[in-house]
Amino acid sequence: MPDDPRDTHIEAHIELISARADPDTERLVAAMLGRSWPGGFGDRSEPAALEWVRRWGPGRSMPTILVCSCAIGRCGVCN
Repeated sequence: MPDDPRDTHIEAHIELISARADPDTERLVAAMLGRSWPGGFGDRSEPAALEWVRRWGPGRSMPTILVCSCAIGRCGVCN
């Protein structure tokens, strides 16, 4: 099987990242955070997303209550 041509692109990308100076990395991270969360890194909620989670997100599950079925009522379930 021939090598995937994308492998050379991945290697080149890794080399560029490893050669990046710290200030360049800090600027990149700041730019990513600024675009991802305009209100700062603590701003991670959107009203529309919260409403979506309320409607379609996972429901709250109730714990299953086990009932003792032994004759004395002192089995591992109720003890």
